[in-house]
This record gives sequence, C-alpha cells and structure tokens, in this order.
Amino acid sequence: MLRVTPIIFTDHAHAWAELLEAVGLQRAVHAEGWQEFDAASGRYRLHAPDAEHPSGTMRLAFEVGDLDEFTRRTREAGTGVVLTEEGHGRTATITGPDGLSLVATVEATRPEPPAADPALRVLALWMTPDPEGSATTLRNIGARPEVASDTGGWVQFRAKNGGLVATHSSTTPHAVPSFQYDGDIEQLRARLLESGLAAELIDESYGRTVRLRHPDGGEDLWINETPRDLYGYHRVDA
Repeated sequence: MLRVTPIIFTDHAHAWAELLEAVGLQRAVHAEGWQEFDAASGRYRLHAPDAEHPSGTMRLAFEVGDLDEFTRRTREAGTGVVLTEEGHGRTATITGPDGLSLVATVEATRPEPPAADPALRVLALWMTPDPEGSATTLRNIGARPEVASDTGGWVQFRAKNGGLVATHSSTTPHAVPSFQYDGDIEQLRARLLESGLAAELIDESYGRTVRLRHPDGGEDLWINETPRDLYGYHRVDA
C-alpha cells in the first residue's frame, strides 16, 4: 500500500484551503496547525511552519499500510530507512542520494472523498540534481514508473493507492506541489476563475497547463493536463 501525501508548511493555511478546495480536493481533517485534503488520487496535508520547515516549503510524504513491512521491503531493495517514534506515531524516514528526505507513516483510513473532482491527481515533484538516483529511491519504496522524458530529466511514478510523484532535474534538491488533470482543463480553468483565483492557461509543447499563484508567494503552481502526445517522452514498463 502506497499513497502520495505531501506536507505543505505554511503561514497561509486559509488561502491554501481555498485553493485546494477550488481545484477539486475535499477537506477531511481540520485541527489546530494541521489540515488534510483528499483528492480522488492522493492527498495534500497542511502544517504550521517550524524551525526546520519554513512557510512555503513542502516535504515529500507517503502513507503505507504496514510500516514494518514497508521498511523491510525498502531496505531489501537497497535504500536505507530510519524508524523513529514521534508524537503522532511511528515514522519512516528515507534520505535520497541528493540529501532530500521523505517520510512514510501508517495510512489514515477513511471513505473515498465524494466531493473530490474525479479527474484530479496529486502530483508531487522531487526537484533534484540527481534525477537518476532519486528515481531509484522512488522505485525502491514501491512507486511504479509511468512516463519518462527522453533526456532522463523527468520520470513520473504512480503510487498504488493514489497520487503521482515525479523526479525533475534541478540545481538544488527540494519538493514542489503540483497536480495532474485527466479532464477538460479549460472547464477546470473556468471553475477556478469563478472561484476568484487567477488561473492562466499555457499551451506547452507537451500539453496544456493551468498556472495558479502560490499562496506563500513562491513559484506558480502547475496543473498539468494528462499528456496525450508523448513527443519527447516515452512510456516506462514497471
């Protein structure tokens, strides 16, 4: 069992909540300093910033069914795992070859979100100077590759129980939130405009993208249309 559940650290939780609900996620948990939003595939979590995670940063995170079994399989595949006991329970931490860490916790079980847009998928981006090494780490935790760029700078993976995660060439390692949309992206943009968000539609060579302003003032958020034309990319057999 593997689900993509990135953690966004922010001082602007209200703005993030409005954006996530407008995009098509459904709020499932609302507590002091912590919120969870379920998509039809994957979920995003909002957390108050702390000394290690300033506002506007994101941590790659996953949910698993059995933490001990996840740890065993990941170690057998060749990737180290550190298990710790924290206030919210046990956590498995994996550090990638570029130094970026990701965490796994036991899944939060709840019904499918009835109000979530069925076409929307969480897409977490692992920006890295070592896309090959980061892709190996994702394979070793159980993610399955779907699509890769011919240059090797992008590999997109799916998690069995929801959400996507991709490695993307970058000069520094960090994680970035984004989405993939498997529906009419022009209708999605119209819905976002009606909700008061500034949504710009960009036609790229690999497909269309809606860009939204980052609530913390960072780089624009991307909602990528599911690619139909794989020019410059190719399917990857898991």
